Amino acid sequence: VESAVGEFRKALSDTASAAYRNQAGVLYRKLFQPLSGFLKTNRLTIVPHGSLHYLPFGALYSGKDYLVDRARLRMLPAATVLKFLENRPGPNGLRMLIMANPNLGDSRYDLKYAQAEALAISRLTPKATLLLGDDAKASVMMIRAGQFGRIHLAAHGVFDPEDPLSSALLLSKGDGDLGLLKAASLYNLSLAADLVTLSACETALGKITQGDDVVGFTRGFLYAGASSIIASLWKVDDRATMDLMVAFYSRLSTMPKDEALRAAQLDVKARYPHPYYWASFQLTGNAN
Repeated sequence: VESAVGEFRKALSDTASAAYRNQAGVLYRKLFQPLSGFLKTNRLTIVPHGSLHYLPFGALYSGKDYLVDRARLRMLPAATVLKFLENRPGPNGLRMLIMANPNLGDSRYDLKYAQAEALAISRLTPKATLLLGDDAKASVMMIRAGQFGRIHLAAHGVFDPEDPLSSALLLSKGDGDLGLLKAASLYNLSLAADLVTLSACETALGKITQGDDVVGFTRGFLYAGASSIIASLWKVDDRATMDLMVAFYSRLSTMPKDEALRAAQLDVKARYPHPYYWASFQLTGNAN
C-alpha cells in the first residue's frame, strides 16, 4: 500500500496523463472494494494509518467513478481527537478573518487568483476582516486569530519533512517578525474557530509519529482549538483552488462542511477532470 500511495501521488503530478488511474484503482480495490457491501452511509470518517495520511481518498477510482462521486469525506489524525471536538465552538458570530496574497518581496510569488479568491469570499461573508498584501502579516495571526469564528489563509506554504513543526505559511513581514507562521507556533494560539481553511501548498502534510498521529498544521490548529481544518496534500493550482474555495464558501451557509467541500470538488472536477486540480483539499475535524 505504501508503494501504491507513493506511485499514485507521483502520477497525479502529471496533469497531461491518465496513468494515475491505475494506482487509483489498485488502492480502491485494496481499501474500499472489500467494504462496499457493508457501507450503509455516504458520509465517511477516515482515520488513516501510516502512508495513508498522504492519500487523497476522494480520488480513489473504481473503474467507473471516484470515491468523491459517492461519498462525503472527513479525516481525523487519530480517533482520540473525537472527544476533544465534542464541545468545540460554532462560528463566532460568523466573524471571519481572510488573509491572502501576502507581500513576500518578490513579484514572482504573487498569487493573483488567491487575491481574487479572498475578495470573492469576503463578499460572501459580510462580517469578514480582509487583509491583503502588506497587511497579511504573521503577527496578525498570532495576536488576533482568537477573535474570529472562521479563518481563511490564501498564501504559499512550505513543508519541511525532516522537521514538520518548522513547516510554515509565508506571510508578510512586519511588527518584528519574519513573516513565517510556523506549525510550532500554533501551539501558542488559543482559537475559537469553527473553521480554518489553508488555501496554500502542502498544508495537510506532516510527519507520522510512532503513535500514528501526524505532526503538522492540521494537528497544530486542532490543538489550538479549531473545530475543522481544510488543507491541501500537494502544491495546488492557483486558479482551480480559487474556483474550489469560492464554490465551497458559497454553499457553507446551507450545507455541512463535508457536503459543501464535496460539492465544490465536483464543481471543479466538471471543469478540470484531472484529480490534481480538485482532490488535494481534505477536511479534518468536525464535519458539520
